[in-house]
Amino acid sequence: MGAATLALTMGGLSALSSLSQTQSQNAQAKMQKAQMEANAQAARNQAKITAEKGRIEAENLDREKSALRRSYADLQAGNIANLGALGVDMSSGSAAAALEGNAQRFAADVGANRYQKAVSDWETRENVKAQQANAQNYENAASWYGQSVKNLGQSLFTAGLSGLASGISAYAMAGGFGGGGATKAISETQAKAFGDSTIAASRSVINNLRAGDIIRAGARYAR
Repeated sequence: MGAATLALTMGGLSALSSLSQTQSQNAQAKMQKAQMEANAQAARNQAKITAEKGRIEAENLDREKSALRRSYADLQAGNIANLGALGVDMSSGSAAAALEGNAQRFAADVGANRYQKAVSDWETRENVKAQQANAQNYENAASWYGQSVKNLGQSLFTAGLSGLASGISAYAMAGGFGGGGATKAISETQAKAFGDSTIAASRSVINNLRAGDIIRAGARYAR
């Protein structure tokens, strides 16, 4: 095996090591992404449920107000009819006070109903907004984990370059460029010869990487 081939092979081994180390991280990132997406969907579903509960409560309060109106109308109509049949003056005295008291109680009940509905509407809106915000946060987290998965291919490429650099450095330290170790300058002829050898050797290493399924594995885990 030539020196250039050895250096490039070291880069391939580094890529292999990087793939082994990042497979578990990649699987974890995919699992976290799926979990965040599930959480986001659950939060949005909860927001819909909250909104629906608020709508139902508002309708119930509207029905309650309608019932109050009917009850008041029936009560006052009955009182007026009875007092009229008895010939009681309803413009003053106890008869007027009774009718006025009924009106005041009705007004208080309607006011309480309106207040309760306003509070219910406000709580529903705030809860829905909070749940939608949670959903957005989960979606942002899912996007981040998805980006982590896509970065796998870049990590493998970087590892390969790093391994190649290490291989060349080791070769130079061993005097592979003509003796003298790392401190010896490389001549133009040596550099050209090494470059030609590197180009030829790279084809062999790429074939070895493909045979080892590195390229397909990296692409698969990067999706």
